Amino acid sequence: MAIPRGERGQPHKARYAVMVAFGNPPYSGESTNKGDYIMGLMGSYKKEPGGKIKLQEKNSKWLNDDYVKFIRLGEHYIEKNGEGVMAYITNHSYLDNPTFRGMRWHLLNTFDDIYILDLHGNSLKKETAPDGSADVNVFDIQQGVSIIIAVKKKSKGRKKLATVHHADLYGKRAKKYEILTDNTIQSIKWQVLDHQEPHFFFVPKDFNTLSEYQKGFALNELFPINSVG
Repeated sequence: MAIPRGERGQPHKARYAVMVAFGNPPYSGESTNKGDYIMGLMGSYKKEPGGKIKLQEKNSKWLNDDYVKFIRLGEHYIEKNGEGVMAYITNHSYLDNPTFRGMRWHLLNTFDDIYILDLHGNSLKKETAPDGSADVNVFDIQQGVSIIIAVKKKSKGRKKLATVHHADLYGKRAKKYEILTDNTIQSIKWQVLDHQEPHFFFVPKDFNTLSEYQKGFALNELFPINSVG
């Protein structure tokens, strides 16, 4: 992520209002883009929801993926501008991976409405359509992808967390292309998600049995000595 420098070491674009950030950022879990500017911004995603405590994860390297940095950069410019839209198609891992909970919380605090269209197609997870038929990626890659459209409006006083609108798209590639071509953000049937602490997932979850589940004990309590496999 080479960013041209302007006055006093700031990116040239930092001197201009950015109302729209869109594109298909690269995905690279072992990112080599570790400049001071972007890594400084990434610190906001490496905190627990609430933004005060350091993220309690032994291994948070996936937050340094290039696509995550592009999301953070787009969010930063729109936040600085005071309003705008960020629209990316990216790796969909951040939607439900617990490690990304600080990132999701930060996005919820920046934007007013977040639309997530999960295109699935993750062969690494061996995803299939709900009816058991094949689910194919829209790209020639193994990693599933999703579209995020995040909208920030001009602030009018105290802000609440963004409303998250979610929809799934499964099936063959040609069918996905057809649906994407024929629909707009207004015509897609969105499901509004509840904000569920502490993970703030960007995918639907069934929490009806959560209280029963929490009556049990955590594995790290049963096995206090552990390591990454």
